Amino acid sequence: MPARLASALFLLLALPCAGQTNLQARLSQRVDQHQMRASQVVVPLTPDDRAARLEALHHDANELSALSATVQFDLRRLQSGLLAKDLSEKLKKLEKLSKKVRREMQ
Repeated sequence: MPARLASALFLLLALPCAGQTNLQARLSQRVDQHQMRASQVVVPLTPDDRAARLEALHHDANELSALSATVQFDLRRLQSGLLAKDLSEKLKKLEKLSKKVRREMQ
């Protein structure tokens, strides 16, 4: 009887693992397809659009620089034991802005 119980428990624990790998493969395949579609779309820019895009990129880069300085200050304060309340939010915003600037540069 204990052998049957052990084999039944093993079977119940192994089933979700098998389905999970299939789900991960499908998700990664969809992400790859989405990235391929996104990279295939090329829209020619007019001079006005290009100027506006450069202006926005310049603004984002300045904001990224200022945010980086405040995060560095907060991290120095963290070394002395003071944690800023919004440090986590600043780090998330820093990450999003850097991704946006990197994407615009390509």
